[in-house]
Order: sequence, then C-alpha cells, then structure tokens
Amino acid sequence: MSEETAFLQAIRANPDDDTTRLVYADWLDERDDVRGQVVRLHLALRSVAPDHVHRVAGEHELSLFRKGLSHEWLTVIEPERSHLYETPVRPVYCKCFPGLYDPQPKQKVPPVEFHIEPQDTECEPWKRLCDLVEEAAVDGREEFAPLRGVTSEERAQIVTLPQTIGKLTKVKHLLLYGSHLVRIPPEIGEMTNLEKFTPYTSYRLHWYPYEITRCKNLRDSTVSTRALYGNRNYHPPFPRLEPGMHAGRVEPTELPLKCTKPDTVRRCSVCDRPFKDQRQHRVWISLRVATDVLPLLVNACSDECIGRLPTPAKHYLQVTHRGDPDVRQPHTTQAGSRGDPWESDGE
Repeated sequence: MSEETAFLQAIRANPDDDTTRLVYADWLDERDDVRGQVVRLHLALRSVAPDHVHRVAGEHELSLFRKGLSHEWLTVIEPERSHLYETPVRPVYCKCFPGLYDPQPKQKVPPVEFHIEPQDTECEPWKRLCDLVEEAAVDGREEFAPLRGVTSEERAQIVTLPQTIGKLTKVKHLLLYGSHLVRIPPEIGEMTNLEKFTPYTSYRLHWYPYEITRCKNLRDSTVSTRALYGNRNYHPPFPRLEPGMHAGRVEPTELPLKCTKPDTVRRCSVCDRPFKDQRQHRVWISLRVATDVLPLLVNACSDECIGRLPTPAKHYLQVTHRGDPDVRQPHTTQAGSRGDPWESDGE
C-alpha cells in the first residue's frame, strides 16, 4: 500500500479527523502538489461558519484549485459533495434532524450543525445563475425565478445565491421553489421592493439572515417551516454560535483562508454600519417575516444593537440566544406543537 493510499483510507474511515487531513496536506506540500492547498482550503471552509464574511472569497479560491482534479479523490476529501461527483449528479436530501420526528427517540439526538458545503463558483449552473441576476438587474423584471426550467441535477449544484442579488431592487417576487439552497446571503435585504418570497420545499434551508427584515414591503411568504431550526412542529435545536465564528470543529488557525485575519470588516445586521468582526455579537432570534416565523441569524456590531432587536414572535423563545442542543422553542402541548392554531405553513 502506498503512503498516499494509506492517508486516503484513513480520511475515508474518519472524515472528521482534521489532524490526519493536515498531515496529508503537509505531505502533499512537500511534493509541490497543488492538492495540498485544496485540502487546507476545504478544511478551513468547513471550520468556519457559513455566514462568515470571507466565506465567499474562500469558496471561489477553492473552486479554482479544484478544477480538473479527480472526482474519485475529491469524493474522499469532500464527502459532503460526493453526490456532485456522480454521473448523473445525484440530488441530496437533508437529514439534519435525526430522531426529532420520532416522539420517543431511542437515542439522544446529536447537536444540530450548519450545512457548510462550499459553493462551486466554477460550475456551469452557478455561472448561469450569476448571469441571470445581471440580466434581471438590467431589465428590471418584477419576478425572479432563477431555478425555473433548471434540472434537479443542476439545482443540486447551487447551495447559495450570489451576493449580487442586492442589485434586484425592482423584483417583487423571489421564487426559489424546490431549491437545494442551504443559505441566503444578507444582500437579500437590499431587495427593497420584494413583496413575495417563495422558497417552498427548499428543505435544506434551515435559517435566514436578519437582513431580510429590511425588505419592508415583504408581505407574503411560503416557507417549508418544518425544515427550520426551532420550527413549531418538532422543535429542533439551533446550531451553537461559536464565539470564534467557526463551525464547531477546530479554530481555523494557520489555514490559508482570508477569514483568519483579525481585521475582518463587515456590516452590522441591525444598524448597517461597517465594523471589525468582534465575533461575540452573533445571536439567533425568531421573528415573523411576512407570513412565516423564521429563525434569523444576527451579526451585530455591539451589545447596544443586540438590545435594539425587536421582541421575538409570540409563542417562540422570548430572548435572543446563541443556540445549543438544550435551547428549544416553548412546547405548547405535551405531545409537541403540531397543529398549533396560530401558525400556518401550508404543509
């Protein structure tokens, strides 16, 4: 067995072992193999939160290094994207809440984690999506349905929207029915004319950026609320917001990603002022947005801005929090809250 085969077998057997991955990256670097950079970038991106201010740049960098590499090798390094390396591409279905649908789970429910797979910015579906955004910004259309007519295989390759959606200031209806999105960028708050939001049956979309509350004309939404963190049906917990903006694995130190720099600047979710990423002012809040109560992720510049947040939705946790397996929405019946009279999600 070759030394590299031994590394790959060890990673395949224990994909969460970051130490083995770093040793393998060092081994590749010693041989001037560009794949060492891929291993490090992948590890960095899965170590930071999906809302990190430099995640977009890191995903693009990884996409460039990934081009032309063996799908067999990438399947080992990026198991969360293995479905994209099959022919044809296989859509993936969410299993984030195991045991929560069982009223008497046989084992303790594990902590919930973010979907953190990176967006491939070099794939054709992503490039077409970016072109569609630019076209819609120019022609001023009122409905934006970028996934209409897109195959399931192509949809599976799109896990977020480009930051350029902030240009769509004329759009009144954003239609994302049946997407495989796992996150939406905060730039959605710049879609100031948005009146209707339809991400229905996007079952991997568990949370939204607080900036969506800036869409003051938004009155109608159709969201698959059973897929949300803290939803009314099964009360799944929220992912814990780690103080270092990482995703609960390892601190991303000594990794080749711009997000590790201490002078990161972002804009406050509440006051919209730029600020250095102080990391501790990140909280969850459950608010009614249009016709649905959504779990919103806040990145604030100060405790003062956290204090300016509105009162959470009635019958939901009445405080902001950082998430934890023990943080749950209030139950309204002993059997759970299925059938609560004050909510409707069309399911």
